[in-house]
Amino acid sequence: MSTYDHQRVLADWSNGTLTADMAIGHALQHIDELYARQKAWQTKINHLENGLKAMQTQFDRLVKGMSQELAQPKAPIPNSKVAETR
Repeated sequence: MSTYDHQRVLADWSNGTLTADMAIGHALQHIDELYARQKAWQTKINHLENGLKAMQTQFDRLVKGMSQELAQPKAPIPNSKVAETR
């Protein structure tokens, strides 16, 4: 379903070339189009939110793993310069 853009509808209304019934029809078509766009945008937003949640979960796991790795004491590496200076 297509209709004129809102500026043309308003211009036709102000010129008197658009009846009230035609104006209501155009208004309903525009409302329908807005709802369809809102639904498409909400679908995209939901997809982005799900992707963000997945990345946050992966990031949290990485931080937890790095924290555990850093918390473990490290044994000196044999034959390293640090070990030789002791």
